[in-house]
This record gives sequence, structure tokens and C-alpha cells, in this order.
Amino acid sequence: MSEAKAKLKSGGKRFSKFSIVGLSNSIIDIGVLNLFLWLEPTREVSLLVIYNGVALVLANLNSYIWNSLWTFRGRAEHDLRQIVLFALQVLVNIGVSNVLFWALVHPVIVYTEVPTYLASNVAKIISVTVASTISFFIMRYVVFSRKRWFKSRL
Repeated sequence: MSEAKAKLKSGGKRFSKFSIVGLSNSIIDIGVLNLFLWLEPTREVSLLVIYNGVALVLANLNSYIWNSLWTFRGRAEHDLRQIVLFALQVLVNIGVSNVLFWALVHPVIVYTEVPTYLASNVAKIISVTVASTISFFIMRYVVFSRKRWFKSRL
């Protein structure tokens, strides 16, 4: 097998693992959001964003554990550099997801009578998909990269 094919196959396996971890993250993320919606229903958009943020933090904790131990195991060093870069990736993930979640849920909650759980779940699925795609590339090419262009700075 050529080196290019081997790299492509390896990347496909890694993306498959990342997708499985992403599915578990989504279950946690959506589950926690819906738990909050069930325990304390609200149409207050700022509170919905807080619910979303807490769910994202828990999903990202799950992500770090599984991606460092399984998806990127051969590249995970568990050193300060990777922890800081992963934390920065989490901030990007949470920022993108929360901004997109707010942008999608705000007009629906404020200007319509669509049920909160429906608007929140649709916004969650879209925001998680976009943020997770961005996260994969950040983790693959920055956090768990074999190139150490950040090593001298951290």
C-alpha cells in the first residue's frame, strides 16, 4: 500500500473514531440540555444559552477523555501544551456553538410560539454539528498534531 493510501486509511479510521466520540458527546450534550429543559422549563433565551454552555462543558470533558485515550491515542502526550491547546479548542467550540445556538434559538423563542424544547433541540443539533466539525480540524491539526510548531511557546 502506498504511503498516501495508508495516510488516507489512517485518517479515515481516526475520523470514524472521532465520529463515535462525537456521538457520545452529542448524547451527553443533548441529554444535559433536555434534562435542564425538563427540570426547569424556560423561554428565557439567556438561560437557554447557560443550559447549552453547561451541556457543552460536560460534552467537551467527555471529548478530551475519549479523544486523548482512543481517537488520538498515538499522538496524545497529556502534557501542558496539549492540555492548554485542548482548552483553547474547547473555548472555540463553546463560543461557536453558543453564538450559533443563540442566533438560531433567539428569533424562534422571541417571535413565535414554537415549543422551547423543539427550538432548542434543532438549534443544538445545528450548532453542535458546525462546532464539532471545526473542533475535529483543530484537534487533528493543532492539539494532536505531530508537528510541534506550538511546542516552543508552551
